[in-house]
Amino acid sequence: MERFTQNPAELLSAVGGFVIAGGIGSLIHLTFSSIIIGIYELLSGAIILALEVVSPTEQQKALVHSYASFLHSFIGRGVLYILLGVLMLNNYLILQICGSVVAFVGVVYVALNFVHLFEAPSTMQAPSGSDPEAQPVWQAPTE
Repeated sequence: MERFTQNPAELLSAVGGFVIAGGIGSLIHLTFSSIIIGIYELLSGAIILALEVVSPTEQQKALVHSYASFLHSFIGRGVLYILLGVLMLNNYLILQICGSVVAFVGVVYVALNFVHLFEAPSTMQAPSGSDPEAQPVWQAPTE
């Protein structure tokens, strides 16, 4: 349990593998919608693995901040994981298991946004050279 308190992303980094497994399972079903969902899950799983397993460079953080800044917050990643998990809940038992695990991790990420037990891990930090006046996607103006 002590290891979890140091960096929760290490424990949850298996999500990318489950998403890739779900993408492969969706491709096996061979309908148009399951092939599109399978490709989406494979690409998302590869991005998740790249963001959570390897510590990103400042250039990679800037790229994520430009195009997917919701990945810098617990609630943003949580909603993405819930979406991916729900997309996997069909056809085969293995897809239902993978989808349930991914959705559960998404719920944990959303809960971590409200509980404030942990500081966001380095894989979720915004780039250090980002514009201080830039408005993140997940926050509304407070005027």
